[in-house]
Amino acid sequence: MNNILSQSATPEEQKAQIAKILVVDDEIELQRLIKQRFRKNIRAKEFDFVFVQNGIEALNKLKQEGHIDVVLTDINMPEMDGLTLLGELSDIDDNIKAVVLSAYGDLTNIRTAMNRGAFDFLTKPIDFQDLETTIRKTLQFVQKMRKKQEQIEKMYAQLEYDAVHDALTGLPNRILLDNLLQHNISYAERYPDYLYAVLFIDLDRFKVVNDSLGHSVGDSLLAAVAERLKVSVRGSDTVARFGGDEFVILLEELNNIHEVISITKRIQQKFNQAFLLNEYEIHLGASIGTALSTRQYQKADELLRDADAAMYCAKAKGQNQYVIFDPTIQASAMERLQLENKLRQAIEREDFSLYYQPIIEVTTGYLSGFEALIRWFTPDGSISPSKFIPVAEETGLITPLGWWVFQEACRQLQDWRNKFPQQQSLLLNINFSTIQLKQSDLLENIQAILDATQLPGSSLKLEITESCLLENSEAQIQVLQELKDLGINICIDDFGTGYSSLSRLHEFPIDTLKIDRSFVTRMESNLGGLEMVKMIIALAHSLNMNVVAEGVETETQLQQLKALGCEFAQGYFLAKPLDKVAAEEFLQRSGVGE
Repeated sequence: MNNILSQSATPEEQKAQIAKILVVDDEIELQRLIKQRFRKNIRAKEFDFVFVQNGIEALNKLKQEGHIDVVLTDINMPEMDGLTLLGELSDIDDNIKAVVLSAYGDLTNIRTAMNRGAFDFLTKPIDFQDLETTIRKTLQFVQKMRKKQEQIEKMYAQLEYDAVHDALTGLPNRILLDNLLQHNISYAERYPDYLYAVLFIDLDRFKVVNDSLGHSVGDSLLAAVAERLKVSVRGSDTVARFGGDEFVILLEELNNIHEVISITKRIQQKFNQAFLLNEYEIHLGASIGTALSTRQYQKADELLRDADAAMYCAKAKGQNQYVIFDPTIQASAMERLQLENKLRQAIEREDFSLYYQPIIEVTTGYLSGFEALIRWFTPDGSISPSKFIPVAEETGLITPLGWWVFQEACRQLQDWRNKFPQQQSLLLNINFSTIQLKQSDLLENIQAILDATQLPGSSLKLEITESCLLENSEAQIQVLQELKDLGINICIDDFGTGYSSLSRLHEFPIDTLKIDRSFVTRMESNLGGLEMVKMIIALAHSLNMNVVAEGVETETQLQQLKALGCEFAQGYFLAKPLDKVAAEEFLQRSGVGE
């Protein structure tokens, strides 16, 4: 006789697997016969029979036992008959199956029993071999159904988990975070001394890395950030991914604000260590805004709003900074939102101007070209690019703004070329964002503007950030090469301040390196600026590139650059950025190098 229990099961598992069978019958003789005929099964802990005398007792026993596999029930019994009992079983457990044992095996009773969920119907007097076969068949069906139910429940549990967790990092997502925040808010209302805090974290420079190295590396970096955040906090704290490169940490059961600051500084210390991904060493900062429960919040959104506002203030202070929210920050957040709205409207109305800063040949003093610089003047005064460009980049508005700059600069250059035919070699430098370089219609847009303005590509020099060199795909090099095929010159702006791999610099079709003003400023001191400038110039020349030094403010700096062989320079010592009228006057009185 085959045992339905797993032979390899542990004693505890075997105990749990004993088939429990409830016999509902008021015939005492039937109980005796079952115990006698199934004694071997009972001793082997294969079957466990429980006996009651009517349907009422059966229902009570089912509620007490909590686990019954099969019910064997008579039909005619006092207080509650078997057919009524069948109708009640599904309310207790859908997986319980019943077999009717009755002397009244007429077609009407059989049909009624089956309609009420009976698994089988055996007619008395009982053939016990037939009964054992029926019990085993019923148990197999019950086990199969329960296994299927367990699989369904497991699937639903996974779906429920996925619904409240981030797929990439495994961290709680915003849905679960909101629930946890609301729970803490409610708890703090009941217990006013309870202290908790929310840290809103935005990764400094993540967008640059993601745009440059690609989304695959970006995803790996986010997963690494999640792990680093988890080991930076206490076991009782919750690290959640809010979205994109933003994370939120809920600190519960705090003693005081000093504990919040201690955890915050520990997070910042973790970010002082570089992230090592593939062959890249990536440096990120974490701008952290904190909201404390002492402000007695009512909604989770209010907490997140204030922590987010504090985070933006931290980001404005520089990399890896933190700020704790106070009421003055809310005004700053509103100001930023107003700036974003004004920027959208200004782009629609094209309420911008271009200024042009001359770029001079160091050896001759001739005008080589201009760098086009965007300016925004409003009735309330001018708004600095350092203020609105970051907002444009964060919101994606940099794309339409960048194309306006490119088109307007090309139109102005063609106007000057028409007015001054003898100065056809004049170059115009135009800043180009990494986001623009990623656009699928980049080349088509550029070619369309060149055609409309009748400009040769060789009259333009696109200034791109050093972070573009972090790109780990041939696609980025291909885009730059296609720009070169249009005759366009490529310049790396602010060279020396990023994290580009110098070993790969030769792979990119670059014409010019622009030395960042921070190095030029330090040339007259002993702070290493001169050596850095010397190294960049030597590197550029070894790769057949020329060099532009920006931020030249003194005669000494100009002479030092000349001695080092730097070809071009720009800065307030030579000329400040000029509006188009002043730039045209500068052009009229300046020679243009060939």
